[in-house]
Amino acid sequence: MTSAAGSPNAASSAAPLLVLRDLHYRYPGAHAEALAGLDLEVRAGEFLAVVGANGSGKSTLARLLGGLDTATSAQRAVACGHDLLTDRGRQDARRDVGVLFQNPENQLVAECVEDDVAFGLENLAWPPPDIRDRVDEILERFGLVELRKREPHLLSGGQKQRTALAGVLAVPRRVLVLDEPTAMLDPIGRAEVLAAVEALRADGLAVVFVTQEMDEVVGVDRVVALEKGAVVYSGDVAGLFGDVRLVRRLGLGLPAAGELALELSARERVFGTLPLTLDQLLVALGGEA
Repeated sequence: MTSAAGSPNAASSAAPLLVLRDLHYRYPGAHAEALAGLDLEVRAGEFLAVVGANGSGKSTLARLLGGLDTATSAQRAVACGHDLLTDRGRQDARRDVGVLFQNPENQLVAECVEDDVAFGLENLAWPPPDIRDRVDEILERFGLVELRKREPHLLSGGQKQRTALAGVLAVPRRVLVLDEPTAMLDPIGRAEVLAAVEALRADGLAVVFVTQEMDEVVGVDRVVALEKGAVVYSGDVAGLFGDVRLVRRLGLGLPAAGELALELSARERVFGTLPLTLDQLLVALGGEA
């Protein structure tokens, strides 16, 4: 994922849309908390990646941010001004915060693509002419116009996930939470979805991108790393991947270019800053990007 469209400075000056303070969540019957005193702020226009090993609390966090689950306790839990600790607040938050999960099959509900994109708008009782205009706009944006009459089960994995994403964003949102949206896709489908997500950076949405693919983290405004349900790192991408000991402890790995650079470092190749993309690695090796 490239960084050209992101603007960390703009995001840092915007008001926070998501605020969590000392948030705890424990699944019924579990001995340990899934989220343990978690603190997090996400601002309008910010593109944030959330990383961590399996069981670190990433998907639990995604569901809580979308108002789909209730925290066990928190000093504060707010999404777009809605109190996530109340039933009414979570209901209102689901209007402003869209969530896309790993498996698009779970979010495709209609008999054809255009009906699926219209589903949320119909539930909100938009006037039919406005629904048609909005669906046309969203289909065009996500490259789905030629597929509008296609049955979802006939789509490729990438097409299904783009359709699910289009359905989430047909309803105007302020925050988008993506819970490992490429995890079930082949390389072509993954590229399709990442391109669609990258295009969202111009919209001013706050985007929370949960992923275990470290190459997908490069270029975001900020990365948060979770361990045992708590934030153990929050900062820029270079700062996280520059701390190789922490990366290894968290079981994250590095972007492919970073792993290759480390192998070269072991063979006495010196890098001033660890390259994280192939272009950066090529420049560091004396070539041209």
